[in-house]
Amino acid sequence: MNGEFAFFINTESGAGISANKAKDAEESLFGLNVRSSTPTSSSELSRACSELKSSQTKAAVVFGGDGTHSYALRGLLESGIPLYPFPSGTANDLSTEQGITSSLDQLRDLVGKNSVKEFRVIGVNGIPFSTVAGIGIGSALCDEYNYLRNRFPLFKKLSQRVNCEIYSLLAIKQIFSNWGKGIKIRVKGDSFERDLVASSIMICNQSTLAGNLKVAPNQTNSDDEFTVLIHPEACGFSTLRGLAQLKSKSISQSFIRFKTKNLLLETLDHQLLKVFGDGEILTESNKLEFKEFPKKLRIFTGNC
Repeated sequence: MNGEFAFFINTESGAGISANKAKDAEESLFGLNVRSSTPTSSSELSRACSELKSSQTKAAVVFGGDGTHSYALRGLLESGIPLYPFPSGTANDLSTEQGITSSLDQLRDLVGKNSVKEFRVIGVNGIPFSTVAGIGIGSALCDEYNYLRNRFPLFKKLSQRVNCEIYSLLAIKQIFSNWGKGIKIRVKGDSFERDLVASSIMICNQSTLAGNLKVAPNQTNSDDEFTVLIHPEACGFSTLRGLAQLKSKSISQSFIRFKTKNLLLETLDHQLLKVFGDGEILTESNKLEFKEFPKKLRIFTGNC
């Protein structure tokens, strides 16, 4: 098999388990040309992925969670090298949706078959993301989760074990902290336009968020349109009921849901909104434009 496999390892990801996973993976690909590196920052990872040469590189095997994979894909969209999103982070929504596990047998099998497909990526104000993005409760939760994970080593280890439960607890905390508050916003899609108050808006390129929240049943990254899910009320009991129903894999009637190819969100009071996506804060603005990213990502998948 021509070309080398570029291993990128986030040594901080998943309470530090990525390095061990990468070592085992390299041994499992015995006989193939593997080159490993450990970028020290997200920007270094993106730059290294963008500089890969298609004539020399078979794939980028990236060890980490959704945040690590998100920064890698920014570079891989430029270089055209396929991503193998090896799951070793606290959240692995992209890997899970693509049927990728931490199995070394699967790694050898998919690499041997070159099981690669084209993947539609969504952009917000020109910044790409692959899974689910949003504003409101979701971005506040993302901010707090990442702060706790980076600040307290014990929290990082705990979140690796009970990730979904921690997300739920932090979501409940954010709902109570913002009780009675909402975002005044204009929402404009291809066939939907309304001014409203919302506690949460999610833009979904796949069906699942945080491992077990079915935010957009049947949504895939190969669809022509993405799903928008809005809770059109201030934070309160209805928000709590909606969260509980998402966990039970049903959509509450209190949500607005539609599909679109383009989405414009603009605050009515000029409030700046943080946008989370792929487990990271992507940008902050009072005007957010979501649409399909011009370039597609090539990605290994276990769903073929």
